[in-house]
Amino acid sequence: MAKNVQFDNVTYDLDDPTGLSNFLSATGGAGVSEEARQAAIDAAYDRAVGGGMSKAELQDFETLVGRLEKSKMKQASQANRARQRDVMAGGLASMMTNF
Repeated sequence: MAKNVQFDNVTYDLDDPTGLSNFLSATGGAGVSEEARQAAIDAAYDRAVGGGMSKAELQDFETLVGRLEKSKMKQASQANRARQRDVMAGGLASMMTNF
């Protein structure tokens, strides 16, 4: 899977030795630290492997999915309680008609 990274509106193919060399020379002269360069390479790889999402984006997505699941479970619980009240009220109304 191709690892592409964009820097100064230029896309570099990090799988291609020439592209990697061009990226390293472009970022090396631009005052970009080695950690930042490696972070860019890692982020590009994570996006390529992670379905287009970085680790941070994936973690945010998983957090949102967890919140949605909790919300849906809470809504289902509330709906069950409402149905239970309706059944009890119906039963009570039936008992009252017998008197």
